[in-house]
Amino acid sequence: MSVRKMATFTSLQQFLVGAKQAFNQSAAANTPVHLVVGNESADLDSFASSILYAFLDTIIKAPSTPKGEPLHTSDGEVASFFSRVRVPTIPLLSIPRSEVGLRPEHAHLTSHLSFALSDMPTLSDLPEHIQPKGTSITLVDHNVLQPPLAPHFSPSVTSLIDHHVDENMYPNAAPRTIRPVGSCASLIANHFRTHYATHWNNLPESIHSEIARLALAPILIDTANMKAESKVTPIDIVQVTELLERAGEGFDRNMFYDGLQAAKGDISGLSIDGLLRKDYKQWKEKNGVVLGVSAITRSLSWVVKQAGGIDNFSAELEKYAKDRGLDISIVMTTDNSSGFRRDLLIWGANDKTKSFAQSFEDSANDKFKLEQWPNEEDELAESITIEGMKAWTQASLDLSRKQVAPVLREVASKF
Repeated sequence: MSVRKMATFTSLQQFLVGAKQAFNQSAAANTPVHLVVGNESADLDSFASSILYAFLDTIIKAPSTPKGEPLHTSDGEVASFFSRVRVPTIPLLSIPRSEVGLRPEHAHLTSHLSFALSDMPTLSDLPEHIQPKGTSITLVDHNVLQPPLAPHFSPSVTSLIDHHVDENMYPNAAPRTIRPVGSCASLIANHFRTHYATHWNNLPESIHSEIARLALAPILIDTANMKAESKVTPIDIVQVTELLERAGEGFDRNMFYDGLQAAKGDISGLSIDGLLRKDYKQWKEKNGVVLGVSAITRSLSWVVKQAGGIDNFSAELEKYAKDRGLDISIVMTTDNSSGFRRDLLIWGANDKTKSFAQSFEDSANDKFKLEQWPNEEDELAESITIEGMKAWTQASLDLSRKQVAPVLREVASKF
């Protein structure tokens, strides 16, 4: 009697539950595992891109599986499927489980999908006994592995897909795709469409809309619903067009985008520490200088007011920087409440870097059009008196963290 073998999954929840089980089993047995890791901010693009890549990679690499018949809902069948995959591919969110709740846009997205946030592996789920030797890593939405994984797993990076500035690491990675598009999810959808087109067509209709909505979420958020002309590229346009065709009957793109945007902006209940952690990236330069950038979707005046004044905010920032071993702490804010604006605060946290803010202003003022903060539009009248700390309103509104970070890092590398 022949045993029917499963072709694919009927939901992303089915895949994620099976992948987490396979992850634990592989780690316990010290057998190879393939991790798909997003950047340390764990934003919507990293969240969706890691799941999208891991799912499609699993589908196309599963051996001896007829492609015409879907996987039915059975724990035994799911386990059997993964048992035949030589190296399971697992998405990993680069934050501890305790920080997932800081990103309400993730929860909003999963309300449109089959799985819960608890189904997504995080750093808290990383088994203590996992070995770098048996681990391969695909980076998505960044192209240099960051702590806490970097010290042990940097040699494990074998492939990457990203849309940030190329830092020229991992020259032998395959694929090694770095292109300046609106969203990394666009590149991943394009990669699998280009290289494995037939597998898209063999996916059951029940999962088409899930994949489409998962991929559309970060593309639409990162391109302001495809209205940010400076960010939208032909690849984004092609992918959004094709994904909308798969998103399912009754899918309303504008309502979907508005819901995600509202959830992303819902930060009123967060502490100052939570605001600093919610969307955070950190780098260590070759000279040993460590800088961290927190992005917050409110004006700097709003953040300072929430803290109870500039002195309280500075104390919170000092504690945050100390906890992370930062030499330079940076806060970038964006606000849409009365016209779009960007604010930027920089603090050189020690004697070595206390002149950093002034050095940045001297070298980047023309490009970023920095104007002193607070200005007449700010309700907050307090000025900054903390040594090494300066803040500005950034008149070059099209320059986001993706463009500002390389300049900050270049200045930091000279300290």
